[in-house]
Amino acid sequence: MKKNFFTSAILVLAMSFMVGCSSDDSTPGNEVEDPKGQLFKQKILVEDITSASCVWCPLASFTTEELAKSEYDDRIISVAVHGDFNTQLVKDPFVLPGMTKLMSAVELGGWPFVAWNRDLDIKGTEFQGFIPKRKNESGEIQYTFDANLFKNFYTKYSLFSESSPIGIKIESDLTVSGGKVDVSLKFGQDINQELKYVIYIIEDGLVFQQANASTLYGNNSGSARWEMNFVHNQVVRATNNFLGDPIAEGEAVTTNELKVSADLTYTVKNLENVSVVVAVLGEDGSVLNAQKSKANTTQDYEKL
Repeated sequence: MKKNFFTSAILVLAMSFMVGCSSDDSTPGNEVEDPKGQLFKQKILVEDITSASCVWCPLASFTTEELAKSEYDDRIISVAVHGDFNTQLVKDPFVLPGMTKLMSAVELGGWPFVAWNRDLDIKGTEFQGFIPKRKNESGEIQYTFDANLFKNFYTKYSLFSESSPIGIKIESDLTVSGGKVDVSLKFGQDINQELKYVIYIIEDGLVFQQANASTLYGNNSGSARWEMNFVHNQVVRATNNFLGDPIAEGEAVTTNELKVSADLTYTVKNLENVSVVVAVLGEDGSVLNAQKSKANTTQDYEKL
């Protein structure tokens, strides 16, 4: 059954006014903000499905690194979901249980694979179209990030929107071994579909070997080799559910906000390098909006 989350919030709020009609709620400063019509900043979720034993996966790592240095940094949230490509080469220590469900959901057909808002119309290898090989100043053939080719890519698939009707606020209380993430949502318009939310705990600066057949990361050998001190960033260390947990109608509604939370257990190396990523999924599994926050830091709604 489809549920109207914004309308549900309004009904709950209206009932509270009817029950407690004392003058306290009508005094200046106690007005309840009505988010209807409010627009929020839209961000896209980029999921790099990678593995330490995958020789071409550094191409995707390079891509997300270049996007983070580009003008699109504040519109793109990248995470690295590790899987087992070839355990006979090396066992990847960053693989989480259940990640194969994500592989199925995004219809992974080969490695490296990059999912864009979990849009199934975008093949996981298409990112290679905007990192062509070109000669550098030394005459060596290297991969480069081409902003114009990336623009062609995101325009083709209408990845960026001017705004989103869904606002996301993140609060967290995390330690190196677990913690709680609180997510608040506001809806600027009626959302007439079942929604789910995914929470990722991600960590930067994790050093572990990486198979590499590309010419990136100093590999001028002409063949595949191990990068023994490869720095893995944006590594997913925990999640509530790779496919998302349902947002139940009336789960917790206050001042027109829908609130959900998750208690997560994990192990991270350095809390300073940890962030929280939240994505809201539509009924088809695609990402409607996403947000990111440093651990133990509140990321408020980004209103337009």
